[in-house]
Amino acid sequence: MLEPSHWPRYHGLLFIGDPHLAASPPGYRIDDYCRTILEKLSFCLETASQQRYLPIILGDLFHLPRNNPNHLLVDLIELFRPIRPWVLVGNHDKHEARLTRDVSLAVLQAAGVIRLLAEAGPVDRVRINDQVVLIGASPDWTPLPNGMDEPGADVVVWVTHHDLRFPDYEGGRFTLKELPGIDLVVNGHIHTYKPPQRCHQTLWYNPGGISRLTRSVYTQSMQPAVSLWRPGLPVPERLIIPHRPFEEVFVPLSAEEAARSDTLDESLFIKGLENLLMRKTQEGVGLKAFLEANLNPRDPLDAMIWELYEEVMHAENQA
Repeated sequence: MLEPSHWPRYHGLLFIGDPHLAASPPGYRIDDYCRTILEKLSFCLETASQQRYLPIILGDLFHLPRNNPNHLLVDLIELFRPIRPWVLVGNHDKHEARLTRDVSLAVLQAAGVIRLLAEAGPVDRVRINDQVVLIGASPDWTPLPNGMDEPGADVVVWVTHHDLRFPDYEGGRFTLKELPGIDLVVNGHIHTYKPPQRCHQTLWYNPGGISRLTRSVYTQSMQPAVSLWRPGLPVPERLIIPHRPFEEVFVPLSAEEAARSDTLDESLFIKGLENLLMRKTQEGVGLKAFLEANLNPRDPLDAMIWELYEEVMHAENQA
């Protein structure tokens, strides 16, 4: 870490949730998705530059970890070079659960246009107005701290990319609790905004992603936003990002789809399968554990899924 006299000075922190940048539009998007997300990132970084806020991307900068086209990487290099944002590693940024030299984040790091937050622990101290702020990180699949004892820091802020159990997100793996010595935890990964939750000293905050990926009733009313924080604010402030109406970026919802309650968010089962696919554990062990934890053997459909798994694994073992 730098000596106190060389600590960077800012007026605040600007948190950017899960851009999921990709050359091709995911799901039901019908707009020029790549240009749209680049424009949103440009707005975020221009805001940070004008207000002298440190921009921190909360993971999943990319939707696909590697093989992104060169023109996309060049656009990012040119966009990031003047301000050099901090970028937390998310699950979509890694190939087979690992951060390797062939992923797109590694290209940006080698180009020197980002500060990559790839390991769990304290990262650095910065001065925000008259306060010394320690910033720490827990990237995807790294441990959350039990607390922090850092003499000399006025405020401790931790950025994470985890499934946190907010009140209306019961699929979360980690229960919110006080982390002594940590004042603010800002989380990526969960794409929907969650109201801040205070556990004694620790405030948990999930700003949501800046990209609308799913075609759902919730997305229909979602307003992509960036979050700004500085010492003294009780909670981060949300700043709405310029965006186009839902009907201009998605295939419209039918009346039947709009009436369905299960379109409010992605299926936790499907999200789990996607996460598992990205990790690709060997010999189907991870898949078996996932299915055992999530399938109901008394449900006919779940029984068919389990039977299919056993058939596939038997064929693999015989090959």
